[in-house]
Amino acid sequence: MVSMKHKNAALVAAISVLVTACGGGGGSEDAGKAGTSNTGSDAPAIATQPANATVLTDGTTTFTVVATGTGLAYQWKKNGTAIAGATSASYQTPPVSYGDNGAQYTVVVTNAAGTATSAVAQLTLKLSANQQAFEDLILAPSAGSYFLHWNLNYSGGQTSGTNYAYSDLGQLTSSPLTAGPQVNAQTAPRNITATLALPASSSPTRVLKNGAVIVVGSSSKVSYVSSDVRVDSLAADNTTVAYSEIRSNYETVALTGAVVSAAADFAHFHNSFFSNANVLNATATYAAGSSYLKFAQTNKGDRFNAFDCTTATTGASVTPCRTNMTLTAAMTAGIVSNSDGTTYRLADGAVRTVDGVPIWVATNPRPQSATLSSTVQYRIYFELGGNVYTGALIKDGTVLGGSYYVSNPGGATVTDRLTFLPFDIRMNKAAHDSIVAAMKI
Repeated sequence: MVSMKHKNAALVAAISVLVTACGGGGGSEDAGKAGTSNTGSDAPAIATQPANATVLTDGTTTFTVVATGTGLAYQWKKNGTAIAGATSASYQTPPVSYGDNGAQYTVVVTNAAGTATSAVAQLTLKLSANQQAFEDLILAPSAGSYFLHWNLNYSGGQTSGTNYAYSDLGQLTSSPLTAGPQVNAQTAPRNITATLALPASSSPTRVLKNGAVIVVGSSSKVSYVSSDVRVDSLAADNTTVAYSEIRSNYETVALTGAVVSAAADFAHFHNSFFSNANVLNATATYAAGSSYLKFAQTNKGDRFNAFDCTTATTGASVTPCRTNMTLTAAMTAGIVSNSDGTTYRLADGAVRTVDGVPIWVATNPRPQSATLSSTVQYRIYFELGGNVYTGALIKDGTVLGGSYYVSNPGGATVTDRLTFLPFDIRMNKAAHDSIVAAMKI
């Protein structure tokens, strides 16, 4: 906000304008420089020009100009085009996005004696601290954001065909700040072991979306919202948004010294690598520049995961719990969930309709012993094509869990033994390569 005081209030008009400045660029013919057209001694004159401004995505800004003269009228312009309704002394921009980066704003001040046009004030978008940390890791020329996938025993030996460890990575070539939403495709799995095979296949994530079950692919669309990062996971068609999350609270942490002596969050997140002395070489050290990025994730919109009820499948045709039966009939009779350790009945939840599909949602969350996550989930059953299927609802605004670690090996139950982590982690290439070089299996 720019404001000015003038000695003679009767001759001064305050014009406020919010602007977010970024980049250079062209403009209208009248936006190139300030100018006046005088037909009398009381013609308008610009006393204080509107200033450039920077703003976060989805933010707004106000420009202020001070002009002298009587009976003044104003018309704000963006890139040379008059802005409808922007005819007062103040102009506040609507929430800005990547398309507004570099926009040029001017104001034309007129009265009966003449016209004055302000100098250009340019709006520039800026990165938040969260977005800067995200880009430092994933935006080229950075080598990318690495993620580990594993099924390793907490102690003892590993068995090929059952146990595995692999990595993949994502990289962006342009910034969502100024180029808009960017598609990030994870690379193919890279085996980071010498003795274990990659898993033959894995059950993909499936969600109920727009009245059908769809398979979630390996690509995502990244955009910026306010100071945070939005990630839309895409269906296999690389177009349909399967589900969305907001990532925030980014923290970059350096890794130095012995690999096995990593920071607690990093070691806990990758628990089996660090708890099992047979996995990592105790004398290996982190390469210079090694670091990881820790962040929080929040679910955006209700997400309805779809599961196989019996035989495992890998496509959109998940196996039903009941065939040729209505949802009401199935829930009235009750459906046993072995993983949740309970029989769900109609009275244990409520039925709603989403995109034309009847869905029963349990009142109480699923047990952590079933989800193995800090993410709060609710068992669902839904009717589709005359059959009844199952899944889980993650509600809008839910904080999404990451990994877990064995904090109490002697605990009597799964939840007694494990601590579930409410954050996620990615690492840079130096950290990834250090882990790979330290692998003993």
